[in-house]
Amino acid sequence: MKYLHIKILFLTFIISITACDNKKEKEEVEKLKDVDQVTKSESSDISKINFYFENSASMNGYLTGDDFLETLNRIIGNMNEEILNSYFVNTSEYAADNILDRIEKRNIKTMGIENSDHQFIFENAIKNATDNELSIVITDGIYSVDGKSPNIVSIKIENAFKKALQQNEIETVILKLSSNFNGTYYSESCEPGHKAIKINQERPYYVLLFGNSEIINKAMNEIVVIKDLPGFKEQARFFITKNKSINYTILTQGEEKHANKLEAENKYSKDNIKSIKGERFALGGFKSTPKEDKYLRFGIAIDYSKYSLPDSYLTDVNNYEVDDKTGYKVVKVTNISNLKSNTKTYDVLENLKTKYTHIIIVKATNGLFGDLEIDLKKNLPSWIRNSGMDNDCEIIDNTTQTFAFDQLINGISKAYEKVNDNDKYIELKLKIKV
Repeated sequence: MKYLHIKILFLTFIISITACDNKKEKEEVEKLKDVDQVTKSESSDISKINFYFENSASMNGYLTGDDFLETLNRIIGNMNEEILNSYFVNTSEYAADNILDRIEKRNIKTMGIENSDHQFIFENAIKNATDNELSIVITDGIYSVDGKSPNIVSIKIENAFKKALQQNEIETVILKLSSNFNGTYYSESCEPGHKAIKINQERPYYVLLFGNSEIINKAMNEIVVIKDLPGFKEQARFFITKNKSINYTILTQGEEKHANKLEAENKYSKDNIKSIKGERFALGGFKSTPKEDKYLRFGIAIDYSKYSLPDSYLTDVNNYEVDDKTGYKVVKVTNISNLKSNTKTYDVLENLKTKYTHIIIVKATNGLFGDLEIDLKKNLPSWIRNSGMDNDCEIIDNTTQTFAFDQLINGISKAYEKVNDNDKYIELKLKIKV
């Protein structure tokens, strides 16, 4: 849309958001809430913990790392031994009693340590995470099986996870951590005779959890407690999104608003604004208005509490997509817990009965009118993409990347996307009229 004419001094528009307004839809939402509450009360106890420690030869270098050993002590120390089944895994699983003692004594050798088959490791873990069982995997994330290409294995992981997810709504959590590695790194891309590389440096490793939603939440609160894990870097969570509702409201006041006047229509409460009217925006070709002030901006408060996504994902504007029929962009996403008290936005949110977790801020300088759709996309988190590498021959001083890690996790991500049958977590539809 071309820039507004210089003679237009006032603008009036209505923004309407499609939502579940009718009585029947509201009743369905309430039923879902009741189901969630029943599920939570009946699914709070972990019945069994399957703990898998990848013991390929490439893991030996971590066994003297202080952060690595502290993390293992915290995780295993938080487990109930009566329900714990622990294993070393590589291309098969090997039952291992007193596994922490063996790790601390650097006694992790079994058969099969020449390879690490993450297709087997991940499939085995998710297969044993049904009902109220929890699976935890510790791995360096380096896929290493002679004659098998990581990109093909990624497809096999996708197919295996898709089959498992169609039978059980299992969630997957991936944590990236770092610790000192002192030993031999076995390259997957160097020429024969140059694959064994001696290093003494920081290297990433990964903790994966598999289980239903309530079990994962319990594990993250009581067993794998992120704030207690030294060397923690990043996290990602994959889950089934069907039957998840979301609350949101337009903010007519606050620091996010850039407008002379922005008010709700009378038929809406301040807790559930679906349409707004604005006028006198500092946007036209006003001679008295500086060019840098000629834009429209407002915030949408949204409740992500039912979406177990890391804050780093929710606040990354690159994960939001805006329909290109309008000129709007998501310019910032703020976690409400980070707002300072005694600000206009903070006071507005404090007076609302509904509690929200984030504010999505949108802005436009042209293309103001039309249908506006804002989607939170199901992207592979950027840190996972950045953590992968194709060539690990020059591993010295590389402290952040893992051979083929992104391809392995992409298989998991695609499985969730296909079972969910869509590529977005949420979809907000707005209609902006003159």
